[in-house]
Amino acid sequence: MVELYGGTYSTTFKFRTRGNRQSNYKLVVNSSGSIGADVSYKWMYLQYTFNLPGTELDNKSKYHFHLIRIMFGSHAVSVEPFFNAYNGLLIPYKEHKGYESFQGIDFTNAGLDLSYYFNHRKYSYKAAASFREQQLQSAGSAFLTATPFWHQIRWKNPTPQLISDSLTYNLLSSNPSWLSLVFKGGYTHNIVLGNHNWIIAPAVLVGAGVLHEINRNNDRLQAVTDFQGWVNAGYNGDEYYAYLNAAYDNLNTNLLVKDMHRKDFNLSLTLGYRFAHLPKKILGIL
Repeated sequence: MVELYGGTYSTTFKFRTRGNRQSNYKLVVNSSGSIGADVSYKWMYLQYTFNLPGTELDNKSKYHFHLIRIMFGSHAVSVEPFFNAYNGLLIPYKEHKGYESFQGIDFTNAGLDLSYYFNHRKYSYKAAASFREQQLQSAGSAFLTATPFWHQIRWKNPTPQLISDSLTYNLLSSNPSWLSLVFKGGYTHNIVLGNHNWIIAPAVLVGAGVLHEINRNNDRLQAVTDFQGWVNAGYNGDEYYAYLNAAYDNLNTNLLVKDMHRKDFNLSLTLGYRFAHLPKKILGIL
């Protein structure tokens, strides 16, 4: 199959002092419209997305966001390695709408989502997540996900005048990096309508885990909590398909200096086509 898709996304980082739910400092990704494409064949799934110029929150600041995600697995198990890189962020003005440019800082993360679906004989996560299959009858499944995760923040030339909060400055200027492992449980359901050509597929996922900061002389483990929810809805025909996706992710990372609270929201439209008559093997290999 091949797909084309476009949409919008937003990512916010809030740095909080432990025990105080009020945000001390906030950074946002220079969100924009995005467009991308992917190709899948049997176990192989490759995706690439890039920003649309001129659609950023702050058009004067030229930053880069890269996302790579690969998906493969069986009907019971899905494996999804991923890589995200944010080059540069924005500081929102408190007094009025607008942003100050935060140059020279990189947020990079990479990890793996490993999921197991208990009702895999009746429920298809491939139909729900990416319309790669057709779900013939409505069905749902509880599922578990394990996510090993690496995150790094690099600030090349720290500037104390740029950050009013001293603890946030100490955190970001130390170029922190950490490893985490989060276990999540959830439920998802495929609602099939119209002679199995239309599908609504919501899901919810909650989890917790631990992290270890790599570049600090401290063996203490910190807590990580995560809440995710998403829904896909659209037409899933024999050859052509199209669907809307809305996804929300709320990740709270308890670092030694301060807590980092990240919120992601994505909205996209995907158009796809299945090459139903493609030869069984490509180059005699796949």
